[in-house]
Amino acid sequence: MMMMGTISFVACAWVLFGLWTIGHARRRVIGGVVVVGLTLLFSPFFLVQMGQQYGFLGIQFGLAVLFMLLGGGFFYTALGWAGRPRKIRKVRTLSEDPDLF
Repeated sequence: MMMMGTISFVACAWVLFGLWTIGHARRRVIGGVVVVGLTLLFSPFFLVQMGQQYGFLGIQFGLAVLFMLLGGGFFYTALGWAGRPRKIRKVRTLSEDPDLF
């Protein structure tokens, strides 16, 4: 029961983060990098605590939550990079500049 609640909480947190970053590519990149960094920093402590408290089932559950956190962090980082505005060069055509020919 606790597993489903925690997984649902993580999923709801990602949905709310996605709603908060609509139209802000920089927020997605920064948020994704922060989540990946914090997950990699605290994952050993989290897994040891879950293993001590719940045994092998706790480690499985902890790995599932960590996979969701890392997957979401990488997803939002990639989504933020893809949504960055690009500088578009204007191509001159013959109709605009007849001296090109």
